[in-house]
Amino acid sequence: MVAGMSAWSWSLGRFFGIETRVHFTFVLVLAWAAYSAIAQGGTAVAAALAVLFMVAVFASVLLHEIGHALMARVFGVPTRRIVLSPLGGVAQLDGQVLRPREEFWVALAGPLVSFVLAGSLFTLAALTGAWSPTSFIGGLAWANLMIAAFNMLPAFPMDGGRVLRSVLASRVGLGRGTEIAAKVGRVAAVGMMIAGLFTSPMLFLIGAFVFVAAGAEARAVDGFLGRRSRDVGRAPGALFGRREDSRGERVVPDAIFGRQGGRLWPPRRKVVVVIDDRWN
Repeated sequence: MVAGMSAWSWSLGRFFGIETRVHFTFVLVLAWAAYSAIAQGGTAVAAALAVLFMVAVFASVLLHEIGHALMARVFGVPTRRIVLSPLGGVAQLDGQVLRPREEFWVALAGPLVSFVLAGSLFTLAALTGAWSPTSFIGGLAWANLMIAAFNMLPAFPMDGGRVLRSVLASRVGLGRGTEIAAKVGRVAAVGMMIAGLFTSPMLFLIGAFVFVAAGAEARAVDGFLGRRSRDVGRAPGALFGRREDSRGERVVPDAIFGRQGGRLWPPRRKVVVVIDDRWN
C-alpha cells in the first residue's frame, strides 16, 4: 500500500536519514485551502495564510511519523520511508513484526510527539492570547491535539489499534491478537464512515481506508505466520516459539525467526527453542 503511494509521490528529501515523500494529491489540499479562504471573502493574504497553515499541519504529521521512526530505530528497526498524503502519514518500517513491547512504544511515540507539540503550542497561545481555533497558533495547537487523540482510537492499523494489538499479542499471540485488533478496527472504521456521512467526507474516506487496511494487515500477518511455519524446517538456524490457545487444543506460531539477508528477522530476536511433537 505504501509502495503504491510512493509511486505517485514527490521526494521531500531525507530527515534523520529517512527518505520522505509527499503524495501528489497534497497539491489539491493546498488548492482547496486557498479556494476556501477566498470563497469566504478573504484576500490573497488570507489564502496564503490558509496554505501556510495547511503546510504547518502536514509538518506536524511529519513530526508525528518521525516519532514512530526514531522509536523504531531505538529497537534496531530502520524505517524505509515516510509518505505523507491527505489521509495522513505512513512510516514504513523495515520489517513487518515487532515484539509486543516494541510495537507498543513505536505506536505510542507518534501520538506522544503530537501531544508534546500541542502542549507547546497551547503554551505559546496562552502567552500570545491566541487561544481561538481560528488563529494560526491556536488552530495549529488544536490540530495537533486532534491528531494525537484521533490516532489513539483503537482502530487498527492506526496507532491506538497497534497499541491494542501489542497488548493482546503479549497475552494471546500475534495471530490472535491481530485478528481481534482487526475486528475492533473494522467496527471503528464503520463508525467513522457513518459519522462521515453526516459530518465530513474526509472522515468517511479515512474510515474506508482503515477498514480496508485492517483486513490487509490481518491477512499479511496470517500469511507471514503460515509461511514461517512452512519454512521453519528449511531456514538455516531457524528458531520458533509457540503458544497454545485458551483451551490448549492447538498450537499456533507466536513468533518465528529465520534468517533473511544475513540477519535475524525480525531483527535482534532471541528465543528459547520449545520442542513439541505436535509440530512434527
